[in-house]
Amino acid sequence: MTETENETKIRTPRQERSIKTKEAILQAAMKLFSEKGYHQTNTKEIAAAAGVSTGSFYSYYKDKRAVFLDSLIIYNKTLLGRIETYLAEINFNSMDKHEFIRELIDSLIYSHQAFTEFHKELQVMYHSDPEVQALMDEQFELGRRRTLEYLLMNPEELKVDHVEAASIVVFEALNSVVDMLVFAPRNVNADQIKNELAKMIVSYLYK
Repeated sequence: MTETENETKIRTPRQERSIKTKEAILQAAMKLFSEKGYHQTNTKEIAAAAGVSTGSFYSYYKDKRAVFLDSLIIYNKTLLGRIETYLAEINFNSMDKHEFIRELIDSLIYSHQAFTEFHKELQVMYHSDPEVQALMDEQFELGRRRTLEYLLMNPEELKVDHVEAASIVVFEALNSVVDMLVFAPRNVNADQIKNELAKMIVSYLYK
């Protein structure tokens, strides 16, 4: 089947059964990409793991790259959704700032841990596929903007010279340390690292 033929047959699921079939393909693909790697996984394996025929797979996706990109979108939405849920439950005015940063770090770690293996494969794809890189860069930019929004909620408490620049510094520090704790653990106690990061951010940001 040619790529053009595939594209003409791709359908958007509307009925519950079709929606569940596409979801099963997505979940099977993410699991296989995590376990075997993107390049070692083929569409036949994804279809089999999802419990559908190869022909059915091609009814929803033109190739494995398409399902990988769809998986990435789901990955990004899930991570963001978990963080937004956490932030919505916080009373920023009453919570101790150090406690807030510590709990935010824990929330970020929890969100990442659900996709540990998929994230590893994603790191490889980021450097080899421009579209994957663009989607991830968009996600990073969204994280930076969300950090800026948080800082602007109480600007009178800040001591930084440039809030937007500070939001980037804080986001990158959080992102780097969380990635290290989840994907490349060190010998130093994780709680000690989280405490020092929280102290550093609070000291940097607030009067």
